[in-house]
Amino acid sequence: MGALNKLSAQSVKSAGAGKHSDGGGLWIFKSDVDKGKWVLRVHVHGRRREMGLGPYPRTSLKKRG
Repeated sequence: MGALNKLSAQSVKSAGAGKHSDGGGLWIFKSDVDKGKWVLRVHVHGRRREMGLGPYPRTSLKKRG
């Protein structure tokens, strides 16, 4: 199994366009340097499902609660 929690606020901010994973199912799909969307990928009954979590940068990695 690969490393988990590979994404940090700074690495997401500086990442270029493309798909970037944290290693545990959390992905950021960046359309350019300033815009993107958060997606959670999971497998349910052998099928991959994706759940949108919000736009970047409005939705951040900061823990709330």
